[in-house]
Amino acid sequence: MNRKERTVFITILINGFLILFKFWLASASGSLALRSSALHSLADLAIGVFVLAGLFLSRRERTNVAEQPGISSVENWIALAVSGAIFYVGFDIVREVLAGERPELRNLVPITLAALVTVAVAYVIARYKLYVGRQTDSPALIASGYHSQVDIYASIVVVAGLAGAALGLRNLDTAAAAVVAVMIFLSGYQIAASAVAALRHRRLLDLEGETGETAPSRHGWWRVYGPAAGALLVVIYLLSGFYSVQPGESAVVRRFGKVIEQAPPGLHYRWPTPIDRVDVVAADQVRRIETNPTQMLTGDENLISIRASVHYAVSDPAAFVLNVAEPERLVMQAGMAALRQVVAGEAVDALLTVDKTAIQQRTAAAAQAALDRNRSGVRIVGVQLLESAPPPEVAEAFRDVASAREDRNTFINEAVAYRNEVLPVARGDADKARQAAIAYAAEKVALASGEAASFVARQGAYAGAPEITRQRLYLEAVERSLAGARKFVLDPEISPQTTDLWIPQSAKAQLLPQKP
Repeated sequence: MNRKERTVFITILINGFLILFKFWLASASGSLALRSSALHSLADLAIGVFVLAGLFLSRRERTNVAEQPGISSVENWIALAVSGAIFYVGFDIVREVLAGERPELRNLVPITLAALVTVAVAYVIARYKLYVGRQTDSPALIASGYHSQVDIYASIVVVAGLAGAALGLRNLDTAAAAVVAVMIFLSGYQIAASAVAALRHRRLLDLEGETGETAPSRHGWWRVYGPAAGALLVVIYLLSGFYSVQPGESAVVRRFGKVIEQAPPGLHYRWPTPIDRVDVVAADQVRRIETNPTQMLTGDENLISIRASVHYAVSDPAAFVLNVAEPERLVMQAGMAALRQVVAGEAVDALLTVDKTAIQQRTAAAAQAALDRNRSGVRIVGVQLLESAPPPEVAEAFRDVASAREDRNTFINEAVAYRNEVLPVARGDADKARQAAIAYAAEKVALASGEAASFVARQGAYAGAPEITRQRLYLEAVERSLAGARKFVLDPEISPQTTDLWIPQSAKAQLLPQKP
């Protein structure tokens, strides 16, 4: 391996470590420009590999070593495939740039300082190639050194973009990625054009003029690729005006700061920055913020710790974009102010027990009124009390009160249960006594009515036949009085003192009742 080949090989190794370093920086920062720069360095690495292969093949031709059939053709086709991959990478970067989504940048200050190392390494590689190329009279190394200077410019653009993003200009990182994408397209075009020319003339791949053609100077290189790069930048700039709005979103389009339309979901076009600006707002998204536990004074002068969550959505995208700088903070302050106002009019028992729903509704209404006065374009969906508890210092006393309240409720419930148990029994007993009295009264009334009717009937019979009736009543009275005794009825004209009565008597019969 001669000095030229060794130089290209060393620069390939250094470039490989530089690519890994750039990818690591891109992963640590989320920078699209750094990832684009790493891919551009990867394209330079591919060019270096092809230059090294060309140096080997040209040396074999100069030493009259038989070339393997088709080796130059295979190299040219590989170069075309590599150029296609480079173009794909460039289009992928352009697609991300045109998507308009800002990358989530982080660790910008240390990453920007670390990116300065990439500028220094690119400068060392370019100067080393130029020095060895002039020492060995190698057009390929000299041209490759000039080409490596493009990587210096790309690294400088990336550092500038990172520095601007660190200062608050987040769009500079995306703009730097677009510039580096143009350089990637130029590198891919250089490889593709050289491969096509080599295939047409059936010769070795000549990327940097090692086969004897004059190596392009820096001014010549820019005269060839400068207009193409400028046209490509203009096209990319115009294409950046396309933007898409997803379902549930609304886009606010401003021209020089004035709102000109609110675009519905779909694909739209506007004049690129800085003429027009688009702010896409998720209008249908319900956002949620949660407050920290805060002590508030109730209407009965008690302290209570309250934690709540506020749910809100965007009702007017234009007002939301133009009038609100920190929507979460605004909604938080409006919600807390409304909650303090409502809590100040409530008793502590209501807050801890039964009135939470009404308190949440009144808080949402008060917060919405405050946001409407500020023309914030925000709609309160709801307020939810996540926690309402006494402060820790008096929590024990509140627990005692709550326990006493629970005991009172327990006693009341037990008394109600006893009442519900005793009252039905008492009502049943009273109803039973009432029905028995009614039955007794009916019995007595019926008996008295029967006796009265019997007396009236007897009176009528007595009036019609007094003697017979008197005799019958007499006999009935005797029958009732001497029930079970054998009785004899004598004619009144018979005198027992002068007349012997022979009355047969059975063994069981008796004339008079036994003496006691």
